[in-house]
Amino acid sequence: MSKRLAKKILLIGWDAADWQTINPLMKSGKMPCLAHLIKNGVSGNLATIQPVLSPMLWTSIATGKRADKHGIHGFVEPTPDGSNIRPSSSESRKCKALWNILSQNNLR
Repeated sequence: MSKRLAKKILLIGWDAADWQTINPLMKSGKMPCLAHLIKNGVSGNLATIQPVLSPMLWTSIATGKRADKHGIHGFVEPTPDGSNIRPSSSESRKCKALWNILSQNNLR
C-alpha cells in the first residue's frame, strides 16, 4: 500500500448548504468553528447529480458510485415482496461504502 497522505480526514457534508449564506455568517463571526476548519483545511463546491435526492446523493458520496450501481434511489423503496414501501436504508445498498472498505483493510 502506498504512503498515507494524512492521518485523519474529516469530511463535512451539509445538506442544502449554500456558500452565499454560510460565507457572510462566517465573516460576521457567527460560525467561528466552521471558519477555523476551513481556514486550516480545504473547502469547495460539489457538483450534484439529478435528481437531487439526499439519500441517493449521500450514498453516491459514500460509495463513489451512481444510484444504478449502489441501489439507493430515493427516500423510500418497495418492500421485498412488493406489497408496500419502506424507508431506504444502508441495508439496501448494493456495494460497499468507504468506511466498509477502510475497515476491511484495518484502517479507521
